[in-house]
Amino acid sequence: MKKIFLIMSAAVVLSSVAFAKPYGEKSRPDRVGDIVFVDGTATAWREGLTLTDAQKKAAVAVIFYAGTECSDNGEYRILGVGLKNATGDDNTLEWARFTSDTDKAEGYTIITAIQCEPSDGFEGGAATATFTGNLDGRHNWMALCAAVDDEGTVGNYPAWEWVNAYAATANLTEDYASGWYLPTVAELCMLYRTKDTVNSALEAAGGMKISDTSYWSSSQFSPNYFHAWNVRFVDGNLDFSNLCFDHSVCAVRALN
Repeated sequence: MKKIFLIMSAAVVLSSVAFAKPYGEKSRPDRVGDIVFVDGTATAWREGLTLTDAQKKAAVAVIFYAGTECSDNGEYRILGVGLKNATGDDNTLEWARFTSDTDKAEGYTIITAIQCEPSDGFEGGAATATFTGNLDGRHNWMALCAAVDDEGTVGNYPAWEWVNAYAATANLTEDYASGWYLPTVAELCMLYRTKDTVNSALEAAGGMKISDTSYWSSSQFSPNYFHAWNVRFVDGNLDFSNLCFDHSVCAVRALN
C-alpha cells in the first residue's frame, strides 16, 4: 500500500507540473498593450482588466510595438518595455559620464555604428518621424561592447549599465534574464506613440508608468558625437542632448 501511495503521489505532482495553468490568456504576445508573463504567455489589456497578485508577480513586460519600421532587415518585430524604469530627480542617468562638458571619460568613444536620424524636426517629431540608419537597438548594444575596452570603462556609461543590469535588479530569470537593451530613437518614438495604452497596461500589471520626462535613446547624434537623441514624453519633442545630461531610462526587449 505504501508503494502504491508513493507512486500515486508522484503522479499527482507530475500532473500538476505538466498541466500548470498559464498566467496569460493567450500563448504569446502579438499586439500593443499585451502584458507578457514569465511563462511566455500574455493577456491583452482592456478597460476593467484586473490581474491576480500571482499574475502581477509573474509579469515581465508590456508590448509597445509590433511591425517592421524598427527593423534593419525588414524583420517583423514585437517589442516590450520592462515594468521598471529609471526616472525622477534621484534616478535619472547620464548617457556617458564626463568630467566636464568637454572632457571625455576614460574609455569613452564615438560609436559611428549607432546613428539613427529622424526625418522630422524637433517639436512633436516623435509622433510623425520616419527614420534612417540603425533602427534595431540590439545592434547598438553589440556595437558599444565592441567599441570600448573592458578595462577603465566601468561607470562611464550609466544609462547603458542600468539597462545591462536590468534583469538582475528586476529579479528576472531564465528566458528573460538577458536580451534587454536601451532603445534606439526610432524604437523610443514607437513607445511614445503607444504611451497611453502601455501605461494603462503597466499600471494593471503593477509596473511603473512611462513618465512625462525625457528618455535617452541609444542613438548618437551624428553631426555631433558628444550628443545623443532623446524623446520628451510630455509632448513628443525629439531632441539631442550632451551625453553628460541626466535623462530617464527604460529597458526594452524583443519578444518574438
